[in-house]
Amino acid sequence: MKKNLFFLLLFVSLIVHAQPDTSMTLTECEHAFMSNNLNLLAAKFNIDEAKAAVIQAKLWDNPSFQASFNAYNPERKKLFDVGINGEKAFSIQQLILLGGKRRNEVEMAKTNSQIAELEFSDLLRNLRLQLRQSYFEIYYDNQSFEAISSQMNNLDSLITSYKKQVDKGNISQKDLVRLQSLYLGFKQQKSDFHNSALDNQNDLELMVGVKNIVPKPTEAELGIYVKNKLPPIDSLQNTALEKRSDYLVTSKQVEASRWNLKFQKSQNVPDLNVGLGWDQQGSSFLNAATLTVGIPLALWNRNQGNIKQASAHVKVANTNKLYLAEKVKSEVALSYKKWQDAYENYQLLTAKSVQDSKTVEDGVLTNFKHGNMSLIEFTDFMESYNQTLMQYYKFSRTLVDSCEQLNFTTNSTIF
Repeated sequence: MKKNLFFLLLFVSLIVHAQPDTSMTLTECEHAFMSNNLNLLAAKFNIDEAKAAVIQAKLWDNPSFQASFNAYNPERKKLFDVGINGEKAFSIQQLILLGGKRRNEVEMAKTNSQIAELEFSDLLRNLRLQLRQSYFEIYYDNQSFEAISSQMNNLDSLITSYKKQVDKGNISQKDLVRLQSLYLGFKQQKSDFHNSALDNQNDLELMVGVKNIVPKPTEAELGIYVKNKLPPIDSLQNTALEKRSDYLVTSKQVEASRWNLKFQKSQNVPDLNVGLGWDQQGSSFLNAATLTVGIPLALWNRNQGNIKQASAHVKVANTNKLYLAEKVKSEVALSYKKWQDAYENYQLLTAKSVQDSKTVEDGVLTNFKHGNMSLIEFTDFMESYNQTLMQYYKFSRTLVDSCEQLNFTTNSTIF
């Protein structure tokens, strides 16, 4: 009874914890990614933080209030003589920034806020590339896995038949070994594709926040990658410079460094401290109302070091911008060349040619079963057919990856 109960609980546990596969198109995957990805959610908080800095930069310094009360009056020998004949004084002071300090600080904060938004855009660009690469890696690994499984099923039935014939002494053992060797080679390939799919599946699930994803792209989602005409390289490079968020970040960093230079120079302008005061009888006459104005004298510290440092940072930012512009152009040119090579390879093996090979495979299998083909001819064909099939999926995967790299390096939707 206890044993039956144990197996019943185990069965219920497996049902509860088993999670069915989730077939997802590329569009569905990306929608889930935008909603669930924790890296994106954290990056959005960085934008909120930068916007809060803009609000803070706009705020005036708080006024300073000061109160003074008599602690002991030696003439009247009275503690805390603060009454109508005692002594108390009040003052309030406000710091007024001069030289455009607040405006420069606000503009600098605004630029940093724009940088945070661009950095979020660049993070999204990188994560989207990773998502699509993992998605299609899994898809083509699964396609290859299924193709090899189909071939192994055919071989498995043949091996079973050969074993019976070997046992009867009708077929040589070496013929069986040759089929088993072909089968084991396919099994190793199948295992490699399975492990590759598992690795990419783990990455994809982490990015999307959905378990057991099975990529099922639509025909339209696959069809966009067979485009054979693209804009010229210089046009794509210009597009990249206009849209690449990492390059736009460097432009904003130049702008931020210039605002920082202006801010540091404005620090050389003394600020004004204005105050109002009232003194009951500590002044030369009773109930004295006073206006105070204070300003520091810029004799020794004129912020020379910070100004020089900010000036050097402007040059660094400009240099980084020039370097990244050349890097962006180089990446686009390289991606374009890789796409050309991938497209040429893809044209060598089309879906129709693979289907034709499949038809031939069916015919070869039938002929071999009827004894119209030798074992060597059969195994040679199966190896050749398998190589062609695997090459087709590899060319397809490489084409998709090269297209996504072009989308990535230009930060635009070419495909």
